[in-house]
Amino acid sequence: MTVKTIYIARHGYRSNWLPQGPYPPPPTGVDSDVPLAEHGLTQAKELGHYILSLNNQPELLFSSPFYRCIQTSEAIAALLELPIYLDTGIGEWYKPDRAIIPVPASYEVLSQLFPTKISDDWSSTILPSDKGETEEDIFNRCKTFWPKFIDTLEDSFPNIETIILVTHAATKIALGLSLLKKSSARDAIDSEGTLIRSGSCSLDKYELLETEYSKDDDSTFVLPFEKRTWKITMNGNTEYLTKGEEMNWNFQSSFEAGSDADIRARMMAAAEKGEAPDASINNSHKAETETVYVSVDIPSKNYRNTHTIDRAATLQYSGLEENSPLFKIGDKIYEGQWKKLVGTELAFPNAAKVMNKKVSLEHTIPKPLDLINQDNQTSNNASIDNPEEPTSVNSIATEKDKNDVHPEKIYKITDRIILSEVKPM
Repeated sequence: MTVKTIYIARHGYRSNWLPQGPYPPPPTGVDSDVPLAEHGLTQAKELGHYILSLNNQPELLFSSPFYRCIQTSEAIAALLELPIYLDTGIGEWYKPDRAIIPVPASYEVLSQLFPTKISDDWSSTILPSDKGETEEDIFNRCKTFWPKFIDTLEDSFPNIETIILVTHAATKIALGLSLLKKSSARDAIDSEGTLIRSGSCSLDKYELLETEYSKDDDSTFVLPFEKRTWKITMNGNTEYLTKGEEMNWNFQSSFEAGSDADIRARMMAAAEKGEAPDASINNSHKAETETVYVSVDIPSKNYRNTHTIDRAATLQYSGLEENSPLFKIGDKIYEGQWKKLVGTELAFPNAAKVMNKKVSLEHTIPKPLDLINQDNQTSNNASIDNPEEPTSVNSIATEKDKNDVHPEKIYKITDRIILSEVKPM
């Protein structure tokens, strides 16, 4: 027999997408292998019940070996009474310039975290590069994955016609477009420019065209995978989710799907529109603040001239507690990197001329920076109202300092943020 129906689902809502911590550490010990939030677990159950209601239910379930995908698969597998087969070929996409390329935990580790849930009766089809992948790489990985995967599956399970894969946003898109014989991960699925949607716990469905498999009495005939033609009959379905579509992503984004940078960019974009990017990322209450002083280095293509921030420019930031915070200066977006400051740089808060640009905190994490003067010709000191203290910044002005009667109180800056412009993809 031939596989005729393929469902592809994205995992549920991740814990690191929540507006506030505490954020649980990766249960596997693997960098960025975060678990689902409670909301994501609820989504997974809703997805499972929806699949259970279908007439054409999956007979086999394959999952990416990352924790969030197995959690999503677990809810589906429990309702359908199926084992979970792991395959690294449908694992997460990580860019080559990422500091750490996560490698999923071993079967031994995962089987202890999900006892009796995971089957060892399957070998991964493809092992993604541990050096990261470009867009072309992830598309080619999925393009190579399909014939190998289907051939092995039909040899091992000859009576199976319907399967489901639980994976990640980028991989879900690349799998679908390669199955449809498109040429890149950015292609539309029709002449109207429709893209594959990939909200959390969304579901796609692909069906083999009837004319492409044998209707003859010879049941031993199997059409080679390369000659099969598929059509998408369900695109990013989320009708079964209580809150509908959340965290949709596509390759037109400049950031990895669901990464901290992706979340901060969504928040920054929402701040400009005065709305929350998703219902679950709405942080409507005002956090306590404290003042810190850091040096911000702005990239310049002309090293002969001083590059400073125009006082009329709106300057916003997000994620100072992260290793790579985001900044928006005017209409340009920058990614920052924390570094220790070499030399001496001082902040004189009482002597500074401050210009405040107020931004409502009702639906936004990003906040403006108060610009202050400094003697350094290559960087700007920034006074930041920050809801969470960056661990690397140790020059803090407390509320007591603000009321201090000494006008000459100064602060030695020990940390800097080096900005690099984020280019649109």
